[in-house]
Amino acid sequence: MSGFKHILVPVDYSASSTAALSLAGKIATAFSGRLIALNLVPIEIQTFGGLPIAETYTVRLDEERERLRAHVIDVLGSDGPPCEIQVSWGSPFLRIVDHAIEGHADLIVMGTHGRRGIRHALLGSVAEKTVRMAPCPVLTVREDAVIPHALAAAERPAGRSAPARGSVGALMTPNPIAVSSTDTLDLAQARMIEAGARHLPVVDGTKLVGIITDRDMQPYVGHLAHARVNVAMRPDPTIVSPDVAATTAARRMLEERVRALPVVAGERVVGMLSVTDVLEEFLAARE
Repeated sequence: MSGFKHILVPVDYSASSTAALSLAGKIATAFSGRLIALNLVPIEIQTFGGLPIAETYTVRLDEERERLRAHVIDVLGSDGPPCEIQVSWGSPFLRIVDHAIEGHADLIVMGTHGRRGIRHALLGSVAEKTVRMAPCPVLTVREDAVIPHALAAAERPAGRSAPARGSVGALMTPNPIAVSSTDTLDLAQARMIEAGARHLPVVDGTKLVGIITDRDMQPYVGHLAHARVNVAMRPDPTIVSPDVAATTAARRMLEERVRALPVVAGERVVGMLSVTDVLEEFLAARE
């Protein structure tokens, strides 16, 4: 075997896919191979005369390509292995398989959230379906796996140590999927489904400007494609630092009657802490 020369990496900007991208870069470097970084944008469907039509959004695709290109450079550095940038619409696992075939991939490296129980039953697993359908080997990287030291160091500001047990930083979902205030609500809904979340931070540029939940969108059902996030989001949300104790954050959620808090370090959103995260830690401690 001559090694892995064409490595496909699906990227959704989650912690697990970032770890997968980092690992894929190391594999590509070792085998003098190249990467195909793929981001899948949920397709937006509108109707005309009662028939569904798919709109093509050239500007949106160009923006997503630039976002993906910048993310690859941020994770792998400007001197990383050769990388082809691909952005596509459609069902995640089907398009991943299609791109693997079209790109003659001999390895797929992808993140998996490692959901169990009811979360897995409701959301399924894109990684699991890809493993079944892929024309080549699939290497999966769990969300809760130990991140390679180089990646972990790159994700922490200089001088910061790993988050302490029981802190917000240890429990939060890092690098959350976000939307901007000018995105449409149907895109926000699609990204919630993609992330398996009921809330998303709203970020314009690098600044947190709000939070949006599935409940916030309910009044706009039937009009999601025509309403913007800024009409439904909650501006100036309560935030929490990754260094704060999780018990303190839990009390804050109870006081504010919210189900999630954006986690901010400096001026950057580094995670989301949900009621589910806190409950899972509580149950794990009891067990």
